[in-house]
Amino acid sequence: MKTAFLPAVLVSLVLLTQPAAAQFGNIVDRVNNAATNRANQKIDQGINKGLDKVEDGVKNGSKKPANGSKTAPTTNPDDQQTAGQASSADASGNTGPAKATPPSMRSYANYDFVAGNKIIFEDDFHTDQDGEFAEHWDLQAGQAVLNKFGDGLVMKITDGNYGKVGPLMKTKDYLPKEFTLEYDYYQTPAAYGLQFWFDDATHSGEVITVKADAGGASMSFQVNGEPRSLDGNMPAELQGEAFNDRWHHVAFILKGRSIKLYVDQFRVLNVPQNTAVPTAVVFGGLASQENPLIFKNLRIAEGGGANMIAAKFGEGKYISHGINFDVNKAIIKPESMGELTAIQKFLTENGGSKFEIGGHTDADGSDASNLTLSQKRADAVKAQLVSMGVDGSRLTAKGYGKTKPMADNATFEGKAQNRRVEFNKL
Repeated sequence: MKTAFLPAVLVSLVLLTQPAAAQFGNIVDRVNNAATNRANQKIDQGINKGLDKVEDGVKNGSKKPANGSKTAPTTNPDDQQTAGQASSADASGNTGPAKATPPSMRSYANYDFVAGNKIIFEDDFHTDQDGEFAEHWDLQAGQAVLNKFGDGLVMKITDGNYGKVGPLMKTKDYLPKEFTLEYDYYQTPAAYGLQFWFDDATHSGEVITVKADAGGASMSFQVNGEPRSLDGNMPAELQGEAFNDRWHHVAFILKGRSIKLYVDQFRVLNVPQNTAVPTAVVFGGLASQENPLIFKNLRIAEGGGANMIAAKFGEGKYISHGINFDVNKAIIKPESMGELTAIQKFLTENGGSKFEIGGHTDADGSDASNLTLSQKRADAVKAQLVSMGVDGSRLTAKGYGKTKPMADNATFEGKAQNRRVEFNKL
């Protein structure tokens, strides 16, 4: 893949900043003026009421959910390790993020990103070795290595102008027509910033180029074969030093001609008229040993969007790969809120339906531990939805462990498909 950027005409993009995430009782207008809809107002009230209860429980140090069940529903700050404003070193000398208050479910209350439900590629490096290159990745330029950082392994691109890595796939053209892409990115203050590029079927150059770092967000893309560029500042909460020395969740969705880019709980770029057709993705940028490019938890999935959830629930079965948890825990990640809100909306508008929430794992680990983990995760999802206003009598939670695989657990790809939450109409 060539590294030259497409010629671009700079277009100024004014970004809407969102209010501080911790304000209680206040939720911004829903996208497309949906707040004027009476049903959605009731839904928002349920979300606010439930999230207030969840956060009150966290503040009081209680793991008991607001509905009185025995299962802790969501995020426990004491159990998560996220990046703060300083780094620390472990016993082996590897640096990692210091503990800090993690993002809350409340801060993601207006997040509308919904991931695709068919996994194309997913890797959190938990089966790889510290100090080696990732087994399921391709080094295309420069140098890169996996290192312990915080509580897990991360990809570090350490050399190159540009250093480049990409998923190791069986075919060159693996991206579907509509897809989502997510990853976690750690910004060191002097690093140039991680970028990702999409190639097309001709493999003659980058058809979409995306960058999101402390300096802002930018995207180059095509409209009917003509290059175009959008640039904008980050919301105030993510500008400058507020972006550095911490983890950020980046999410990208291509649906029809529309592209949206999110950083943490904010939508930072919106492209309404893209006509480029990407087929593969590569990550990289200017990198050095002193200022590496650091990321983890890449997930690419087919589909995406809230309309997909409503359609599948209407059919009586929805398989979720967008409700995600901390590794080997039943703590729901805040970026799952886009999907949870869409599910809560459907259940609120369809009050007569009942569903089983099924937790499923891959085959790694013992049968007993997988069964226990899957039950706790199903319980956590139920508790979260109840906290958002769903009648708990309409939901049951059951953990199946690895007993009902939907793909081959002997393969890397199959294991990713098997880690899921299923909703089945009763």
